[in-house]
Amino acid sequence: MKALVLTVTAGQGHNSTAASVQAHLTAAGVECAVLDTFYCVNKALGMAVDKGYLLSVDALSGLYSKEYDKLEKRLPSNRSLLYKALSVISPKLYREINKFSPDVIICTHVFSALAVAILKKKNLIGAITVGIVTDFTMHPYWEDATNIEYILLPSEKLANQCAKRGYTSSQMLFTGIPINAKFEKRRNKSEAKKLLGLIPDKPLVTVMSGSMCYGSVTEMVKSIDKLKVCFQIAAVCGSSRDEFRKLKEIKTVHKTLKFGYTDKINLLMDASDCIITKPGGLSVSEALSKGLPMILNNPIPGHEVRNLMFLVNNGVAMAVSDNCPVEQLLHRFLTDKKLRTDMSKAASALGKPDAANDLTNFVISLNNPKS
Repeated sequence: MKALVLTVTAGQGHNSTAASVQAHLTAAGVECAVLDTFYCVNKALGMAVDKGYLLSVDALSGLYSKEYDKLEKRLPSNRSLLYKALSVISPKLYREINKFSPDVIICTHVFSALAVAILKKKNLIGAITVGIVTDFTMHPYWEDATNIEYILLPSEKLANQCAKRGYTSSQMLFTGIPINAKFEKRRNKSEAKKLLGLIPDKPLVTVMSGSMCYGSVTEMVKSIDKLKVCFQIAAVCGSSRDEFRKLKEIKTVHKTLKFGYTDKINLLMDASDCIITKPGGLSVSEALSKGLPMILNNPIPGHEVRNLMFLVNNGVAMAVSDNCPVEQLLHRFLTDKKLRTDMSKAASALGKPDAANDLTNFVISLNNPKS
């Protein structure tokens, strides 16, 4: 059996999901490859999409938010321009897909799913197609990809939203967002703290910026360090060397572990009692797999704002705002035992640590249907 995973480089979440899917399928004996939907057609196009996304969520965040709102409300927007652009590149994408001749195509980005849906409409693809929704909301563009066979959702709670986008219940899979295998199991919290050189019975709060370094970790650490409550801090700056330099320069009252890029996120999540981060779909899924309560800040306009709302409404997270600064929310979390317990239970209830394994089993079942 052969499976092709189509991704899009727009931040790193979609690529990380694609890598997780590929690793699990390969381990199960499925021949699997990953293609970037735009880079494989034209390198310059891939770079333009990546840079354009970064620009739209940073310098043009207001415009991005308005465009997203238009799409959701079905108001006149640039929707048709994207569809036309994908129609133009679809023949080139088809040639790349045809080289691999997959039995199953799995899309980790809505643009990939749209491009495949166009090819499906032209009867150029016979492979079974699966789209993965990598946020806790459905991007409006999914409405134009309803002719793919299956759509994988992060939670059963999105079933109604998915139906409104035009999908039938038989198309919906509720396996969750596939995450790296190392996040699938939990280590004892006290043991994890010891491995990090921390005090086992003292709460640990981890502050993260996400792969795009959106928001200042240093300023967040400064804010929470003022609290006269007993806790420890782990701060992760990701790939931003400038932010890591700033972080290393500050002195904190609370014991603080400082990281730039690190491969210890799994261990840090195991050790943490709470995580302060932006609501990216993949990082949120990793935290949920650990039953980890969240304080969310700096959401990217559009999908991450809706991720935040979903998580807050389901009792998993609290949201930073001008009226509720991070230190105020953290103080409440650390001093309210019932709140901590309730949020952790809610996170565990939403978490789907076996998402990648469940998707793998489903893909294999497509090759061995029940008689």
